[in-house]
Amino acid sequence: MPRLPLALALVLASCGAPAAPPAALPASPAASAPPPPAPPPVQPACAIAAGLPPLLPPRLDLRAPEPSRENLRAWVHLLADPALHGRAAGSADNRRVADLLARAFLSFGFSPPEGHDPCVPFERDGVRDQNVIVHLRGKARPDGPVVLVGAHYDAQGERGGEVYPGADDNASGIAALLEIARVHALRGSDLDLVVVAFGAEESGVLGAEAFVEAPTVPLARLALMVNLDMVGRPLLDGSPLRLVVPRASEALGFVVGTRDGAKTRALLDRAAAREDRPLFGIPEAAFRRLGYASDSVPFGPHAPTIFLSDAALADYHQPTDTPDQIDLDQIGRAARLTLTLLDEVQKERRE
Repeated sequence: MPRLPLALALVLASCGAPAAPPAALPASPAASAPPPPAPPPVQPACAIAAGLPPLLPPRLDLRAPEPSRENLRAWVHLLADPALHGRAAGSADNRRVADLLARAFLSFGFSPPEGHDPCVPFERDGVRDQNVIVHLRGKARPDGPVVLVGAHYDAQGERGGEVYPGADDNASGIAALLEIARVHALRGSDLDLVVVAFGAEESGVLGAEAFVEAPTVPLARLALMVNLDMVGRPLLDGSPLRLVVPRASEALGFVVGTRDGAKTRALLDRAAAREDRPLFGIPEAAFRRLGYASDSVPFGPHAPTIFLSDAALADYHQPTDTPDQIDLDQIGRAARLTLTLLDEVQKERRE
């Protein structure tokens, strides 16, 4: 740029040069925004979780009037996270999961059984573990019928450094159980409902056996026990049998217990008709002869039972049982059918 003529420079000097914008003042420490307060520490609901790092619950839509697909997704992904090392019975991670489930059920309005915290320890066959047990009192008389809905929350753990995450078996059943509990509490009911997340199913249905030996409600009051075990895959996934099942992509598998079997089957059929849900049944005797057992089996001599399952073979007890394989709509079908079963039991008791 050329120099200004001397006369012009003198004129500008006498008028004063344009003022430079003031430099920004450094912010006073006192004027800066305070850091957000730290969230309060998570208090365990269960004594068995004392001293363990708590698991934080996922973000949920707590007011959804029906089982929420996004809530189901959040629970499955959390429970089948490889960081939990397969939720093996008796492990520290398993206790952290138990405490998380207890806190969730309590937040829905359920209460622990009288004289216990929600995590009820047991020891059987050398396994020390716990059931998560909560109750929701209905509006009917205090000695009225009870429905128990359960699912096991343990999986295969870790073997040879490889995690068996158990997304279908049985994060799917626990996700359904959590949404059933939440929606049932939201709706209100005359029924007394007991919800149990069973421990150590993979070790031989030990948690269910422990509950039957020391029930938190008299077994004689049980109008029905519903068990959700593997409800996150298409029916008979991995088996050629599904090719002969009508509407297999929408169907649910079931086993009805022998106690009051005909009456229980009629109850299930009414609920399925209301949901327009195709069913595929396996006789309990055949189920047992095949060497399978689930948490409904120890209840069989004491109460009517319905076991809902996808009966899937694909990825069963494999490291590939991961959340990306899960059919969230199938879990929703199982949850809605169970809620309709509860409604049918309630209607039956009014008649």
